[in-house]
Amino acid sequence: MRKNHKKILSLAAGTVAFISMTFASVFAFSGQKANAAVTSYQRTTTLEATTVSEVNSKSSSRYEFEYANRYEQNGQNRIENSTFPGYSGSGYLYLESGWGEVAFSVTNSGNYKLTIVTNADSYKENFLYLDDTSAGTLHTSGNKWEAFTQTVYLTAGEHKYGVSTDWGYTALDYVIVEPESTPSTNGMYVRNGKLYNADGNEFLMRGINVAHAWYPNETQTSINAIADRGANCVRVVLADGTQWNKTQRSEVENIISWCESRGLICILEVHDHTGYDDVSRLNNAVNYWLEIKDLINAHKKYVILNIANEWLGTWNNASTWTSAYQSAIHTLRNAGIENVIMIDTSGYGQETSTCIDNSQRVVSADSTGNTMISIHMYSVAGKDATTVKNNIDSMLSTGVCFCIGEFGNWQNGADVDETTIMQHCTDKGIGYIAWSWNGNSGIDLSLDIANDWQGSSLTEWGNYVFYADGIGIKDTSRPAY
Repeated sequence: MRKNHKKILSLAAGTVAFISMTFASVFAFSGQKANAAVTSYQRTTTLEATTVSEVNSKSSSRYEFEYANRYEQNGQNRIENSTFPGYSGSGYLYLESGWGEVAFSVTNSGNYKLTIVTNADSYKENFLYLDDTSAGTLHTSGNKWEAFTQTVYLTAGEHKYGVSTDWGYTALDYVIVEPESTPSTNGMYVRNGKLYNADGNEFLMRGINVAHAWYPNETQTSINAIADRGANCVRVVLADGTQWNKTQRSEVENIISWCESRGLICILEVHDHTGYDDVSRLNNAVNYWLEIKDLINAHKKYVILNIANEWLGTWNNASTWTSAYQSAIHTLRNAGIENVIMIDTSGYGQETSTCIDNSQRVVSADSTGNTMISIHMYSVAGKDATTVKNNIDSMLSTGVCFCIGEFGNWQNGADVDETTIMQHCTDKGIGYIAWSWNGNSGIDLSLDIANDWQGSSLTEWGNYVFYADGIGIKDTSRPAY
């Protein structure tokens, strides 16, 4: 939340394949067979055959579109090799309109990475499909061969994977099908658009924000009271010293210990850079995490690293958000940090178009795949039922793991549809974390959940968050571990 000077706690016939994404819509087979993420790829032996080739559980295979020769015969689409140099094999499929695909089979059911390599004369958007079912949106930057990867669950048997045009005019080089390695269970992780605890159980956040940086003496009391009420996580405000007193390592140790002792997942965030657009501010937060990387790594079963609260307040600057967070993820992973990473979207956490359009690019920067997105829902992203549902459903269609990291019942004198936020999150299996336990002031005073730090009584907002029938924390929270 934005903070004023004092405290504004501010998815082959007969088989089924489940994509690593949940989709809001399914496209028809013709014309729109209907996401994928940018990543690096390795070249493997070219498969010069139109027959279905088989992938076993220990190998990867590459399928060239020009050899597959499976595309809509409409007089526009064609195999060529002249416009875009640097392709593999003997050429590529130039898809102007309609559809083009490759076919393959897998010997064992399981998770597989599908990587498609494309090019175009300029930026293009088209639909991906797997076995006639939507697999999201394919973004092709243009003027270079570019690899996009997504993880899917495939049943043993035959499958097809391809592109159906939206903008069209895109060159399709090949698809790599590669079995995914079994995820480590040493810590929390993200797979198939979901968050899991270290035991391999899906974890659905039901939590409260805690304002440690401004009220450090009240944090333990707050954590205990929140746990007593049935939450399974807390998101804790820290400071790196840029704007507020730096949260010391010893404080972070205590916070983690208090959370673990009460069975809570601990989401830690740096709040100093709320609304700032300067990439150097984001880098300050990254450096803070590097200073305590051994501490948070030691608790990767219980700690999620939310890099920076609401960095990049200015709207319509998605390219900056994307590139800056890709760099931040690389820095953190290259330094050896293994925790799940959480990233707030731009526009003070409320510009949902940024994360809907670009989150796949951002999370693909994580070599471990363990990055998720956070949306904050107040008077913009959460203003009414239609907006809330559209934002959540659109984000679900990307297949990227996400949560509602902050929300309230109003903001800046404008209403927020907290009922639809909580109801739709419950219906769709999305985590939420309400703002905030106590310590708000001024215009945001009504966002206090408890009337005191001990939680001896709750505000109207707090009672709703915890006890709203069928959608509140009490009815929907499950133990974290």
